[in-house]
Amino acid sequence: MRNKAVRAGPPLRSLLLGLASWGLALSASPLCALTLDSPQAVLGQWELSLEGSNKTCRLTLRGEQIHGGFYIGMPAGCRRALPVLSNIVAWGLPDSAHLDLADVNGAPLLYFTMENDALVATGTQGETYRLTFVVSAPGHAAAAPDALRLDAAPPAAAPVKAAPLRSADVPGRYAVLREGGRDTGCMVTLDVGGKAFLSPACRDQGIVIFDPMGWRLAGGRLVLRARKGHTAQLDLQPDGSWLKDPKDAKSLALKKL
Repeated sequence: MRNKAVRAGPPLRSLLLGLASWGLALSASPLCALTLDSPQAVLGQWELSLEGSNKTCRLTLRGEQIHGGFYIGMPAGCRRALPVLSNIVAWGLPDSAHLDLADVNGAPLLYFTMENDALVATGTQGETYRLTFVVSAPGHAAAAPDALRLDAAPPAAAPVKAAPLRSADVPGRYAVLREGGRDTGCMVTLDVGGKAFLSPACRDQGIVIFDPMGWRLAGGRLVLRARKGHTAQLDLQPDGSWLKDPKDAKSLALKKL
């Protein structure tokens, strides 16, 4: 007696197809949902875009604490393409439902909240900015952008703020660095009385023309005063160096010796 092949009828075929599609859905789902319940949960790269334009910037949210919050990295061209970033130097999580981009004093300049499954902020002129998750930092789990959740419980304890910067922390001898951390061989001395001295052997034309004569702290920034009276502002970096605002001409940094 010949064995008859068993053929799946319509009900069985529907069941099998349903199970297969369910399995695919499970495999395609993110392993975890990105949350704002701790700084570690959002470390990585994000895309900032201005709605109604083609202007975007790739931001890197890092975990080093600086004055104003946590360190935020961005290409120099971002501050020119999106002027709203001109004074943004840090990021923070005021609570589990918001993410803000702040100035050196920690004052939020862009305050993002959830709107239709996206992080959205409104600028001072009423313009709309969107922040989209791209990739997590090494060692941290990633999630698809549409899996972003802001309803997690707040962290048990608030992040520890960096100690306030004091004028007494600034005086010393500094190497003058250019693009990519290149040492120019020049040295600037900042003394306790607020005066600045450029080493006579300096051959960097830009800093020689500037000729720093004084310094002060203003809003957490290091302000250098030139011999002719104009100034340059530098922001404190996680490694302790000072970096000139990238929107101001050529790159310049001071690293304490």
